[in-house]
Amino acid sequence: MYTVKQVAALTGVAEATLRVWERRYEVVRPVRSSGGYRLYDDAQLAVLREMAALVEAGVPASRAAASVAELTAMPAAPEDVGAVSARPDGSEFVAAAASLEPAALADVLGRALASGPFEEVADDWILPQLVRLGQAWESGELSVAQEHFASAGLMRAVAAVFDAAPATAGGPAVLVGLPAGDRHQLALLCFATCLRRRGVEVVYLGSDIPTGEWVLAAERSRARAAVVGVTATTTLPVTQELIDALRRVSPPLSVWVGGSLRDAVDGAHPLPDRLAEAAALLHRSLAAGRL
Repeated sequence: MYTVKQVAALTGVAEATLRVWERRYEVVRPVRSSGGYRLYDDAQLAVLREMAALVEAGVPASRAAASVAELTAMPAAPEDVGAVSARPDGSEFVAAAASLEPAALADVLGRALASGPFEEVADDWILPQLVRLGQAWESGELSVAQEHFASAGLMRAVAAVFDAAPATAGGPAVLVGLPAGDRHQLALLCFATCLRRRGVEVVYLGSDIPTGEWVLAAERSRARAAVVGVTATTTLPVTQELIDALRRVSPPLSVWVGGSLRDAVDGAHPLPDRLAEAAALLHRSLAAGRL
């Protein structure tokens, strides 16, 4: 169990704010110690981390509370919590990108994140919007600066959810990253977030990691598996080299690949297209000791 002071330290949310969330939105209902102090369990800590991530990403507290209440099947306070946000469409996202207004982008991203479980939002909204951004840039609808502005906003929003997700310390770890030369990491970060939300300890390496650094990370970590994103034809040779190197690591490491070009490399287990399914498959394999 955790005291309110410990929860504040673990979530980055002030004690006073935690009490407001509890009183106004009923996102959690901590028990009381014999001395009258609030005590929170792991599940409640996870709920508060989820809400903190949504608020950090720009979701109004009332909407964030409604979203976490729906996810945890806990009744929300009827007078204070509004309905879960309707998911914004692609035109709203592109318009926010074109505006170069941080508040407009935060509003769109906040409504998207509050519209359902992260896994669903990632598969059905974030990744399609990433494609939409690329199309808007190619057609001249968005400039490079506008496209980068929106992409950076998406990265920050997803990173906030990743940071808020609890992981099982000391459990089997999974390395997640891209090969040297590949810098398109948003989809990979979404996958890593889905995996972390299942309690897996994710060692997120990010983009453009040389093969030697991958091997070093594998040898120095407790990783039981590695997930490599395969998204660019130009990096296929180095990706194959990376997979071969990871398969030679001792102790043995299970190597998985995801992305549009996952079938273009050999020697690794392919992951499904949908992020939620991919995270579920790897999580089951870890839990069953099949790696």
